[in-house]
Amino acid sequence: MFSGINYAGEFNIQELKLFASSGNVVDLSGSYISMNLFEDIFSPSLTGDVTVVDTNAILMNAPITGQDFLSFKIITPSLEKRGIDFTETVMSIYKIDTRIQPSTGSEVFTLHFCSPEGLRDSRTRVSKSYADSIDTIVEDLLTNKFYINSRKDLFIEQTSGIRKIVAPNHHPFRIINHLKREAIGQYNNSPNFLFFENLYGIHFRSLDSLYAQKDIGQFHSGDRGTIDKKEGGVTNVAYELKRVLDYQFNANNDTLKNIRGGMLASNIITHNIFNKNYATKTFDYVDNFNDFNRVNYNNKSKDNPIYNDVPLDEFDNTISEFTNSRIHLHPTSTDGLHDAQHYFEFTDGEKNIYSPNNIDKTHLTRQSKYMELSKGSSITMEINGTTTISAGNMIEFNMPISGVQHGKDKIDKYYSGRYLISSTRHMFDQATRKHTILMTIVKDSLNNKLPKNDLAIEPKGKKGIVVNSFYS
Repeated sequence: MFSGINYAGEFNIQELKLFASSGNVVDLSGSYISMNLFEDIFSPSLTGDVTVVDTNAILMNAPITGQDFLSFKIITPSLEKRGIDFTETVMSIYKIDTRIQPSTGSEVFTLHFCSPEGLRDSRTRVSKSYADSIDTIVEDLLTNKFYINSRKDLFIEQTSGIRKIVAPNHHPFRIINHLKREAIGQYNNSPNFLFFENLYGIHFRSLDSLYAQKDIGQFHSGDRGTIDKKEGGVTNVAYELKRVLDYQFNANNDTLKNIRGGMLASNIITHNIFNKNYATKTFDYVDNFNDFNRVNYNNKSKDNPIYNDVPLDEFDNTISEFTNSRIHLHPTSTDGLHDAQHYFEFTDGEKNIYSPNNIDKTHLTRQSKYMELSKGSSITMEINGTTTISAGNMIEFNMPISGVQHGKDKIDKYYSGRYLISSTRHMFDQATRKHTILMTIVKDSLNNKLPKNDLAIEPKGKKGIVVNSFYS
């Protein structure tokens, strides 16, 4: 598989061209110093930057104005069919930064670029009514020539129900981000939708659909690869591509933020304008843990809560039973099944029955899920890069045990296993001819259950005294 690659992190830039607004085309493949490309499953657009050493006064002669375009194609040798290719769908340059003169007659500057869809969103607004499924509405917003007008591949998961909405002169991405909070997957009823762009295209899909993917690789934190004599005395490239160069845990299990943010427990009060009543729905992290698929997808035996349900106090309350820690109020208008706001509308003699917004069914779960991904188990790691790795992929990471081992296991029994790549920074360095990736990986469960003791309640000493006399 890696027969054509000499070392881990090798890359080739087959094209790197600047298209100036004047019509001039400048080849930057021989003058760039470094290049970065950023992806994030919580961002609707790709961003990046390229640093250039200039001895031909490109900024003046092109000229570069911030209305320019950048095309590039980067491949990993032996993986040419899965390269990073933005030669047909180019990037937009939006900022020129860091202009310095290291020596007479030369200048170093940085060009910042983003997906053109991001700029189109900023200058476009939508004033339109829709009566369709959420996935169809999203597809129209992304492909309509008056809105985002994207030509990229779209990965849009089908959603349940027909919604009637009015877009009140908002930017397209703002409307899509609003719709993802209401979307429920048609296949598995998942409410945990994401809207993001990665190297493959633009995605509007549920977390379940990401978890259902096969792992793209297995990574480990080990020693440098040995010399492979069968391959002519070079370092074992396959091993090096699986090795984590460095990693660190991010702030994990921030209990205070998880309580205040509603990850552990919350409730929502729904006021039904049509029936003139209200209802309260609660969320309990432990009780609702298996409502939807998690990082191990079909292997639920490996999905265990990152908190256990031991009693916290003398009333036997667990950490997920304080549902008043986060309260929401939401108005709706429904007869129980349909949107009562448009209940009696007719088209061509037929009654239109639209789905109500189901915020009461989606919000608490979504709120908890995204708190899990941002404040739960999160690791930042650096690896040797290939162009096959992208945000939204699934990987397996075997984490070694730190310190004294208590048993035969050599890997961490809780934090090893499947992870979702939530963000990447592809770094291409011309001086070292090395491609490395700095990425954040997350998971919403532990591979094994945490130990618990029902007697491990909060230790309390004697009750303090009350002092109310301060004047002698």
